[in-house]
Amino acid sequence: MQVNVRPRSASRAHTCSGKSWSQHILQRCCGVPSSRGRAGDRASTVAAAAKEIWLQTNSKAAFQVGLESGAVAAHVFGPEPAQLRLAAAWSGLARFRALRLDEQGTLSEGPAAGEGAGGQAVGEVVRVDGAESARALEARVQCLAGHRHSSSSSSVGSSNSSGSSGGSRSQAAAGGGEWALVLDASDWKVIPAENLVALAQGAGGGGGGGPVLRLLAAAGSAAEARLMLEALQGGTAGVLLRSDDPAQVRELVSYVRRRAAEESGGAAARHAYQSARVVAVRPLGMGDRACVDLAGLLQPGEGLLVGSFARCLALVHSECDETSYIASRPFRVNAGPVHAYVSAPGGRTRYLSELASGAEVSVADPDGRTRTALVGRVKIERRPLVLVEVETRDGGRHSLMLQNAETVKLVGPQQPQPQRHTGDGSSSGSSSSSIGSGSGSGNSSGSSESMTVAGDGSGCSSSGSGSSSSTGSGSSSSSGSRSWRAISVSALQPGDCVYVLLQAAARHTGIAIEEFVVEK
Repeated sequence: MQVNVRPRSASRAHTCSGKSWSQHILQRCCGVPSSRGRAGDRASTVAAAAKEIWLQTNSKAAFQVGLESGAVAAHVFGPEPAQLRLAAAWSGLARFRALRLDEQGTLSEGPAAGEGAGGQAVGEVVRVDGAESARALEARVQCLAGHRHSSSSSSVGSSNSSGSSGGSRSQAAAGGGEWALVLDASDWKVIPAENLVALAQGAGGGGGGGPVLRLLAAAGSAAEARLMLEALQGGTAGVLLRSDDPAQVRELVSYVRRRAAEESGGAAARHAYQSARVVAVRPLGMGDRACVDLAGLLQPGEGLLVGSFARCLALVHSECDETSYIASRPFRVNAGPVHAYVSAPGGRTRYLSELASGAEVSVADPDGRTRTALVGRVKIERRPLVLVEVETRDGGRHSLMLQNAETVKLVGPQQPQPQRHTGDGSSSGSSSSSIGSGSGSGNSSGSSESMTVAGDGSGCSSSGSGSSSSTGSGSSSSSGSRSWRAISVSALQPGDCVYVLLQAAARHTGIAIEEFVVEK
C-alpha cells in the first residue's frame, strides 16, 4: 500500500552544532528527560525487547490476520482520511492499539487516535529519499545519543519548543520514556538501516535521562521486513509492514516468532532429545551422499538433525574438528544419503536431495537449542555408506545411513566407561570410544565380550538435552567438562549412546500430519 507523508526538511536535522536548534530538535524528537528515575533500568537507548510488528493496511482480511495472530503490537492508520476512518470502522472487531499518522509524519495514540487531531505523540515516520535526508536522519539519532549521554540535562528540560507539535512531542516522550522512529526509505534501504542501527547501538550503555529510542523500519513485504530486522545482525527494533496481503502478514509473524524462540534459548523452545543406544553398525555399499555447506560457521557440538525416517532424527556433528589428515571445515555437515530427512525451520523436514543454495535448515546443539541457517551449497557424491541402528527406551528400533568416514560423527551424552566382562570373571574399564573428539581406534565388528552401561531402559546414562549444567554447547576446550561427545561412525560400537529426536512419522511435503504410516 502507498502512504503519502510530507517529507521532513533535511535542514532541520542536518547538524547538532546550534544550541537553539539542538534544544528545539531534542524537544521535538527526543523529549525532555524523564523524571521517573527509570534511567538505571535501561542499559541502552535501543530497547532490548523482542522485535515488534506494526501493521498498516486497507484490507480487513490482512487486519484480521494480524489481530488474530496476537503478534501485531500496533495498527497504524493515516494520513489519508479514508484510512483514518478504518480505525473507527474496525474498532468493534476487538481491542487493539491504534496509532494515528498525520501528514507531518507524527504518530499519536489516545482517545483521538484514528479519528482526528490530538492524542499522545509516541513517535514519527521519517522519509529518506536520498543521501542528504539519510545524513539528516543519522544526525538526529546521533544527537539523541549525545543527549542521553549528557551528564546534565537541565537546560534541555527547562527549554520549550515554540511549536505546539514540538511541545506535545516533548511532553509525550518525557512521560512515556520511549520514542519510536520509523525509517521510511524510498530507494536505498539496507545501508540507511545499517547506519541507523549502528548509531542507535552506539547510543547505549551511558544511562542518561532521555527516552528510549525504538528504531523501526517501514517495509512493503515480509521479505523486505526481514531484511530490516537483520540489518547488522541485530536489526531494527521492529518493522511497520504496509501490505494488503494476508499472506505477507502471516509470513512475517511466523518469522518473528521463530526468531524469538531461537534467541530465547528457553527450555520450552528446545528440542527434547532422547538418548538412544546403538545396537548395530553395519557397512553398506555405495550411495549418493550429500555434504551440506552452510553460509555460516558452526560451533563445536552443533550440527544437523538427520534421519532415514522422519520419526527419528539423529544429531550429526559438523566437520569443525581439525585432524592431522584434514583441515577443519566448520561450515560443513556430511549429512548422509540423498533420501534422508533433515530438520527445517517451523517443525518441517526436507529431503537432503532437495536442498540447494539459499534453502534454510535448522542447526541444533547438544542442549536442544536450534537456529536457522542458510545453505550455501550441497555437494552430492557417491561414497561408501554405513547403517547405524539404535534403540530408544520404549524398545523402538530406528536407523539412519551415513557416509563411512572418520570425519562423520554423531553427538551423544558423555558416558561412564563401560565394564567389559572377560571370560575369567575380571572386568576391564577400557572405553569403546574416545570422549569429546569422537576419534578412536574402535571397530564395529563387535567381540565375544559382553558390555553393560548403567542408565535407563535404553542402556544409556543420560536422557537427553538439558541433563547437565556443564558446557553442553561445547564452549569448553576440555572434553571432560562437556555434557556431550561427538563420536565418529568409524569408532561407533553397540552400547554407545547418541542423541535422537522423536517426532511424528507421517509427513506431507515436510509437514507433520496425522495418518497411518509404516516405514521400514
